[in-house]
Amino acid sequence: MPLPLINDYKTAIANAKGRFATLEFEPRLDARRSPVFLAGNFAGVFRVVTRDGEHLAIKCFTREVPDLPRRYSAVAKFCRSAQCPYVVPLQFLSAEVFVTSRVAPHADYAVVTMPWIDGRSIGAVAEILCQRGNAAALAGLTRAWSRLCLDLLQRGIAHGDLKHDNILVSQDGRLKLIDYDSMYLPELKGLPSTMLGGINFQHPKRDVRHFDAAIDHFSMLVILLSLRALTFGPELFRCHHNGENLILTKDDFTRPEGSDLLKVLAVSPDFHVRDWTSHLIKSAKAPSIGIPGMDVILKTAAKIDATPALPPKKALFSFFS
Repeated sequence: MPLPLINDYKTAIANAKGRFATLEFEPRLDARRSPVFLAGNFAGVFRVVTRDGEHLAIKCFTREVPDLPRRYSAVAKFCRSAQCPYVVPLQFLSAEVFVTSRVAPHADYAVVTMPWIDGRSIGAVAEILCQRGNAAALAGLTRAWSRLCLDLLQRGIAHGDLKHDNILVSQDGRLKLIDYDSMYLPELKGLPSTMLGGINFQHPKRDVRHFDAAIDHFSMLVILLSLRALTFGPELFRCHHNGENLILTKDDFTRPEGSDLLKVLAVSPDFHVRDWTSHLIKSAKAPSIGIPGMDVILKTAAKIDATPALPPKKALFSFFS
């Protein structure tokens, strides 16, 4: 069934009284007095203020998500009960907003609500730190990213679309994940992926059949390697960031032998950058999208500082023996 357009939802949000079954709010408006929103592939997210002064994000779907009620009911339960510091509590309201549309039936449509998170994306924060040449803060951001990834792995879950603008750094410096359309939870096992994630962060062989706790491995490593590389080469952001990535792109994964950036990273003064570059190339060529030993890589990353790392002593001994 076709869903309303984003402009249909804008009209409903702007004239919310009588349109929403349970929610009462005032929309945040831009300079043109139009509701503030962010548009994505599957939905638009509007910023509103409730009668109690709480700032909410209301997600309205513009493309059909298979098994949407089952998926978001499970995600809402997890976010509410799992005590995971990296997710935001949300509500799935199955028939909340009445929308009139020229392309979809006049009907009540589902929305997802969650607290609005004030902060910058991890990509925006990385750019600022690179401009300032703040290696210590970039190393701290890398450690924080490692801890987030370890938390997901230990829970046996996956976000499904880890990328630079789905990870926020809140005003108190904490990392938060947003956009849970493709989240994997054990109780959703057997379903297909709803989407394949940002192409500049995903394994080149990922397809809809991949939907398990390993679907985040490659994007975890892409972001980890990018942040570590920027710690010692902040100019890489200016040279390789295109708005849809941190520094790496799909071409680096599909043709690693022709990647100038990977050649630079392979001779980094930092052992971890060299080692993780090797892991990334090996993974991109592998038939499986999971990365063996990803937890070991992340545990190492959770302890790093802004000093270029030397190879482990065992590796040195093997080299000279």
